[in-house]
Amino acid sequence: MRRFVGWILFLVASWMLVSPQAVLGLRELKWMARYAFPGEILLSIPVLTLAYYLLNFRLNQKTERLRH
Repeated sequence: MRRFVGWILFLVASWMLVSPQAVLGLRELKWMARYAFPGEILLSIPVLTLAYYLLNFRLNQKTERLRH
């Protein structure tokens, strides 16, 4: 259940990141901009962070070696 909720939140946050920029991009995505609201990108950051936490994403070994 945790992974399912994580993927749902990931999809919602991805939508929230893409929809405000849809006005500037491809003509096929301009319909998404109608569903954007002010501050949507700022709200998508904690939603995406929670999704990563629920999906249990971790750094790979190569990246962890660089951190230490």
